[in-house]
Amino acid sequence: MTADSGSRRRFLAGLATAGAAALGGCSALPFTGEEERPAAPASLPSDAVGTVEWPASPFPVAVPESLADAHETRALEMLADVPADPDVPNVAVAEKIGSDRERAMERSNAAPPDGWPVDALTTWRGRREDAAAVRGAHRAATGTSDAAELAARRRAVRADRSSLAADLTYRADSPTEAVVAYEPVESLLARCAEHVEPSVSYPADPVADPFRAGEAVARVERARAAAGDAEGLRDAFLGERDDPAPQWASLVAAADELRASVSRTRATVRERLGGEDPLSGEDLSGTVAQELVATSDQRVESAVDDVERAVDNGDHATAVVEAGTALAEVDAYRRLVDEIRDGRHREVPSESSVRSAAERARTAVGEAGAGDDPLAARLVRPGVELFGYVADRVGEGYGSARRAEASLVYAARYASAVPAATNFVRERLE
Repeated sequence: MTADSGSRRRFLAGLATAGAAALGGCSALPFTGEEERPAAPASLPSDAVGTVEWPASPFPVAVPESLADAHETRALEMLADVPADPDVPNVAVAEKIGSDRERAMERSNAAPPDGWPVDALTTWRGRREDAAAVRGAHRAATGTSDAAELAARRRAVRADRSSLAADLTYRADSPTEAVVAYEPVESLLARCAEHVEPSVSYPADPVADPFRAGEAVARVERARAAAGDAEGLRDAFLGERDDPAPQWASLVAAADELRASVSRTRATVRERLGGEDPLSGEDLSGTVAQELVATSDQRVESAVDDVERAVDNGDHATAVVEAGTALAEVDAYRRLVDEIRDGRHREVPSESSVRSAAERARTAVGEAGAGDDPLAARLVRPGVELFGYVADRVGEGYGSARRAEASLVYAARYASAVPAATNFVRERLE
């Protein structure tokens, strides 16, 4: 479960950028036509994609409302320390602090976006971070240095995180339950470790650089919030289990086996399809297939890398989830290449074809996440997120018809691969 939903959005945006570069002739994709066939100027209305329902949250117990309440209280307290019209000698700095405070206040009062309860916590951690940046910048601009306090807070957060990580034996009623219960905890601990590092140093002269001071303060605040949520989720889960047994050995073994399975599967599929450029010599210019080729292999490689990274970091629950995701991504890629070779996805997109693709994706995602299977719900998440990303882009008026349709086709193929991937992963766990 992604602790920072924004990271997934950045990944999807990166794929869109990469796809656009490929379509513009900036990559080595195997196109034979000298010029791209002009695409139909399909204008997508904001409702062309629609919405998709999220499956039930895979986290085994209810997420305590007290966690979000704590973030809200902390954010509002920090913003209350900053006056609406800051009394700062530098007018430009005063105006920026005031506008940043106003935006942070507006975000704190907004409803969290759709998603699972853990996603609402992600949103609140971001709002808390924003509030800390405003407060830190204001204190710096008004001559108050937080350098010593920040160093002490960073040490405290590191100690809290280390204590939590050392106690992570994956206590649960089964290995599968341990995966869905502890993957978000691992993710939060990873984000905590990332943000607690002093990658943004507190300035020696905070008055001269108040916004860097604010950023340094905000990163530690975000780390502190992540550690708090990790502890809160772990305690909420264990609080509803009578005598859960450590599942550490099962998860380590499954993660190692699944890592090897992902590597073998990726190699076998690549060999079967004919190497790294399975559609070499095909003229796909101007078609949905062109966009699919430009992004689907990148999704596979990213998913495989995520498995390797999780295993190397000792995040065993995360590794299991990432392995299931990677297996579904590989199968989606295989099917799409076969379909393109069979002549599919070679149309120039239209509003009608985008709507049809959206409906197929909605059905596939819904079916994959239906029922009482937390592991399947967790593995279908990338398809839900991809659908939501496309819907947002189209709704905001930025949706390319070709890119939108390709993403929706991919979401459907990915979701269709989730049941088999789920069963494969569960067998390795049990």
